[in-house]
Amino acid sequence: MNRPYPAPRGTVLLLSCMDLRLLDETVQFMAGDNLLNRYDQFILAGCSLGADMNQHWETAFFDHLDVACKLHNIQDVYLLEHRHCGAYQVFLGEAGTFDDSAPGQEQERLKHRDYAHKLAEKINAWGQQHGRPLRVRSFLMDLRGHVELLDAVI
Repeated sequence: MNRPYPAPRGTVLLLSCMDLRLLDETVQFMAGDNLLNRYDQFILAGCSLGADMNQHWETAFFDHLDVACKLHNIQDVYLLEHRHCGAYQVFLGEAGTFDDSAPGQEQERLKHRDYAHKLAEKINAWGQQHGRPLRVRSFLMDLRGHVELLDAVI
Protein backbone atom coordinates (compact mmCIF):
# COMPACT_ATOMS: atom_id res chain seq x y z
CA MET A 1 0.00 0.00 0.00
CA ASN A 2 1.36 3.41 -0.98
CA ARG A 3 1.11 5.80 1.98
CA PRO A 4 0.60 9.54 1.28
CA TYR A 5 3.18 10.68 3.84
CA PRO A 6 6.92 10.20 4.44
CA ALA A 7 8.07 7.08 6.25
CA PRO A 8 8.76 7.48 9.96
CA ARG A 9 12.36 8.29 10.77
CA GLY A 10 12.78 5.84 13.62
CA THR A 11 10.86 4.72 16.65
CA VAL A 12 7.34 6.16 16.89
CA LEU A 13 5.13 7.00 19.83
CA LEU A 14 1.58 5.89 19.09
CA LEU A 15 -1.35 7.37 20.98
CA SER A 16 -4.48 5.32 20.42
CA CYS A 17 -7.85 4.70 21.99
CA MET A 18 -8.61 1.85 24.38
CA ASP A 19 -11.22 0.28 22.06
CA LEU A 20 -10.80 -3.49 22.23
CA ARG A 21 -12.35 -3.99 18.79
CA LEU A 22 -9.30 -2.58 17.03
CA LEU A 23 -6.27 -4.01 18.81
CA ASP A 24 -5.24 -6.36 16.01
CA GLU A 25 -5.99 -3.75 13.34
CA THR A 26 -3.79 -1.24 15.15
CA VAL A 27 -0.86 -3.66 15.12
CA GLN A 28 -1.48 -4.37 11.41
CA PHE A 29 -1.55 -0.66 10.63
CA MET A 30 1.74 -0.07 12.43
CA ALA A 31 3.33 -3.10 10.73
CA GLY A 32 2.22 -1.60 7.39
CA ASP A 33 4.43 1.39 8.17
CA ASN A 34 7.36 -0.95 8.89
CA LEU A 35 7.01 -0.25 12.60
CA LEU A 36 6.67 -3.76 13.97
CA ASN A 37 8.47 -3.68 17.33
CA ARG A 38 9.50 -0.06 16.63
CA TYR A 39 6.85 1.90 18.48
CA ASP A 40 5.84 2.82 22.00
CA GLN A 41 2.13 2.89 22.63
CA PHE A 42 0.15 5.03 25.02
CA ILE A 43 -3.59 4.47 25.30
CA LEU A 44 -6.27 6.94 26.37
CA ALA A 45 -10.02 6.54 26.07
CA GLY A 46 -10.89 8.84 23.17
CA CYS A 47 -7.27 9.21 22.03
CA SER A 48 -6.73 12.97 21.47
CA LEU A 49 -10.11 13.83 22.98
CA GLY A 50 -9.14 12.00 26.17
CA ALA A 51 -6.05 14.17 26.54
CA ASP A 52 -8.17 17.27 25.96
CA MET A 53 -10.95 16.34 28.39
CA ASN A 54 -8.80 15.24 31.31
CA GLN A 55 -5.82 17.31 32.49
CA HIS A 56 -4.38 14.34 34.40
CA TRP A 57 -4.42 12.24 31.23
CA GLU A 58 -2.78 15.00 29.22
CA THR A 59 -0.06 15.32 31.85
CA ALA A 60 0.44 11.53 31.86
CA PHE A 61 0.70 11.54 28.05
CA PHE A 62 3.40 14.23 28.04
CA ASP A 63 5.27 12.54 30.89
CA HIS A 64 5.22 9.33 28.84
CA LEU A 65 6.32 11.20 25.70
CA ASP A 66 9.27 12.62 27.64
CA VAL A 67 10.39 9.18 28.82
CA ALA A 68 9.86 7.65 25.37
CA CYS A 69 11.97 10.38 23.78
CA LYS A 70 14.76 9.81 26.28
CA LEU A 71 14.70 6.02 25.97
CA HIS A 72 13.89 5.54 22.28
CA ASN A 73 14.72 8.85 20.60
CA ILE A 74 11.15 9.38 19.38
CA GLN A 75 10.97 11.60 16.31
CA ASP A 76 7.45 10.79 15.09
CA VAL A 77 4.15 10.73 16.97
CA TYR A 78 1.08 8.99 15.54
CA LEU A 79 -2.39 9.88 16.78
CA LEU A 80 -4.70 7.00 15.81
CA GLU A 81 -8.32 8.01 16.23
CA HIS A 82 -11.19 5.65 15.33
CA ARG A 83 -14.80 5.86 14.21
CA HIS A 84 -17.74 5.06 16.49
CA CYS A 85 -15.67 5.86 19.56
CA GLY A 86 -17.60 5.27 22.78
CA ALA A 87 -15.42 7.78 24.63
CA TYR A 88 -16.66 10.51 22.29
CA GLN A 89 -20.19 9.66 23.36
CA VAL A 90 -19.22 9.60 27.06
CA PHE A 91 -17.28 12.89 26.96
CA LEU A 92 -19.37 14.83 24.41
CA GLY A 93 -22.83 13.27 24.70
CA GLU A 94 -24.99 13.86 21.64
CA ALA A 95 -22.22 15.92 19.99
CA GLY A 96 -20.03 12.81 20.04
CA THR A 97 -22.57 10.50 18.42
CA PHE A 98 -22.50 10.11 14.64
CA ASP A 99 -24.63 8.09 12.24
CA ASP A 100 -23.40 6.20 9.20
CA SER A 101 -24.75 8.67 6.63
CA ALA A 102 -22.24 10.53 4.48
CA PRO A 103 -22.85 13.81 6.38
CA GLY A 104 -22.62 11.97 9.72
CA GLN A 105 -19.33 10.36 8.76
CA GLU A 106 -17.92 13.69 7.59
CA GLN A 107 -18.94 15.35 10.88
CA GLU A 108 -17.23 12.52 12.75
CA ARG A 109 -14.08 12.82 10.65
CA LEU A 110 -13.92 16.57 11.24
CA LYS A 111 -14.46 16.20 15.00
CA HIS A 112 -11.60 13.67 15.24
CA ARG A 113 -9.40 15.84 13.04
CA ASP A 114 -10.03 18.90 15.20
CA TYR A 115 -9.11 17.16 18.47
CA ALA A 116 -6.08 15.48 16.88
CA HIS A 117 -4.91 18.80 15.47
CA LYS A 118 -5.31 20.48 18.85
CA LEU A 119 -3.16 17.82 20.52
CA ALA A 120 -0.64 17.89 17.66
CA GLU A 121 -0.12 21.61 18.25
CA LYS A 122 0.58 20.92 21.93
CA ILE A 123 3.00 18.13 21.00
CA ASN A 124 4.85 20.43 18.61
CA ALA A 125 5.08 23.14 21.27
CA TRP A 126 6.36 20.57 23.78
CA GLY A 127 8.94 19.35 21.25
CA GLN A 128 10.20 22.88 20.61
CA GLN A 129 10.37 23.62 24.33
CA HIS A 130 12.39 20.44 24.92
CA GLY A 131 14.64 20.74 21.87
CA ARG A 132 13.06 17.69 20.23
CA PRO A 133 11.49 18.43 16.87
CA LEU A 134 8.64 15.94 16.46
CA ARG A 135 6.67 15.07 13.36
CA VAL A 136 3.01 14.42 14.23
CA ARG A 137 0.54 12.56 12.02
CA SER A 138 -3.09 11.93 12.77
CA PHE A 139 -5.16 9.08 11.39
CA LEU A 140 -8.74 7.83 11.54
CA MET A 141 -9.45 4.09 11.54
CA ASP A 142 -12.85 2.63 10.73
CA LEU A 143 -14.19 -0.48 12.43
CA ARG A 144 -12.84 -2.69 9.63
CA GLY A 145 -9.31 -1.44 10.17
CA HIS A 146 -9.12 0.87 7.15
CA VAL A 147 -7.10 3.97 7.96
CA GLU A 148 -7.14 7.42 6.44
CA LEU A 149 -4.74 10.26 7.03
CA LEU A 150 -6.55 13.08 8.85
CA ASP A 151 -3.88 15.72 8.41
CA ALA A 152 -0.76 16.26 6.46
CA VAL A 153 2.42 16.36 8.49
CA ILE A 154 1.92 18.90 11.24
